[in-house]
Amino acid sequence: MITHDIRGKVLTVLGPTDPNDLGITITHEHLLIDLGVVFIDPPNENERRLAEEPVGLGNLGWIRVNWSSNRDNLVQADVSLAIREAARYADAGGGSLVDATSIGIGRNAEALAEVSRATGIHVVMGAGHYVGPAHPAGFSSRTADSITDEIVQDVQTGVGDTGIRSGIIGEIGCSWPWTENEKKSVVAAVAAQSATGAPLLIHPGRDQKAPIEIVSFIDREGGDLSRTVMSHVDIRIYEREILRELAATGVYIEYDTFGLESPFPPHAPDTYIPSDYQRIEQLVGLIEDGYLERVLLAHDNCTKHRLREFGGHGFDHIPLTVTSWMKRMGIGQVQIDKMLIENPKRLLTFA
Repeated sequence: MITHDIRGKVLTVLGPTDPNDLGITITHEHLLIDLGVVFIDPPNENERRLAEEPVGLGNLGWIRVNWSSNRDNLVQADVSLAIREAARYADAGGGSLVDATSIGIGRNAEALAEVSRATGIHVVMGAGHYVGPAHPAGFSSRTADSITDEIVQDVQTGVGDTGIRSGIIGEIGCSWPWTENEKKSVVAAVAAQSATGAPLLIHPGRDQKAPIEIVSFIDREGGDLSRTVMSHVDIRIYEREILRELAATGVYIEYDTFGLESPFPPHAPDTYIPSDYQRIEQLVGLIEDGYLERVLLAHDNCTKHRLREFGGHGFDHIPLTVTSWMKRMGIGQVQIDKMLIENPKRLLTFA
């Protein structure tokens, strides 16, 4: 059940917040993260040397192409760096962000609260579990009910003994094909959504069919599709008809890899990553088809090379740059505000 203190509020790491105070909100980011589970060992000796180097100008070009093959690039545990990067977002007009770092990839509730206090940015923290390789030892023997209880506690009372509460369930990780443990994780997350009223955010596997399959599964489990987010749509679905089929289910469509322009992802070479121009083109089509109110935007910053201090675009890329490109391509300010202010506010508010 929804506890009385969050009804009509957004639940941030500093407590319940008035939804009207959120402002510009990017809905899928990682201020701190350990993404070592996706590391790919390079094929030759020279690249294996690069894999062990810290991120810097000397290897940045290689890392931009092989970003999952450098260990340092996959870990961001520096709270002071997170504060500086979030402060740039605040300076660009950003008001809030969803930190979708779930269990198994370095979630740090106390550090997120520190970033929020230092920058004034409202931070909404995730709950639940990422993809199978990130599941903790013993996950296979756990029941769905025990995982549900864990998520409910994170929302209602806080992570561990911190008192810092999650305001969204996710990102809940699914592979392709997805595993029985990942299905159990989704079952638990859906049950926790029903128990708490929290929004649910899904990380789908790398196949165009994966998002629809997961949505159908959530629907059968009794989940609230109107409060469910399908993330990474811009790097999962390439055919317009499949995209419209997903949008018609009523879930939120998240275009959340703005700024990532590495055409063939090293860990999924049979897929491709569109440019920001192509992302905006697809948004124009979704708006024309009547789905403006179901669109969310973000960067999914999950590696060092995408941060400003390492030569990347940072958390301020959307408010500083992407919005101006949207206007050049015919998207008006009212529509931009819908995607960056109104839609996130609706999603994150506990009814």
